[in-house]
Amino acid sequence: MNETLSPAGVIFRLFGVVLIFVGGLDSMLSWRGGAVQDNFYLILIAAGIFLFVIGAIRRRWGVLGRTR
Repeated sequence: MNETLSPAGVIFRLFGVVLIFVGGLDSMLSWRGGAVQDNFYLILIAAGIFLFVIGAIRRRWGVLGRTR
């Protein structure tokens, strides 16, 4: 059985980028529509940045206990 492993931190970085993108788009669309900006969009962007940084750290140092 040949098991392939993805590089460490890929899932976190990908999910972080998605959150940043969705938060930015929602923020721009509500601003363009003339609605009041919610803090929820800023929280989405901040959470995305946080997850991206966690993924970058995991990529840099590897996942502890992971064997190939």
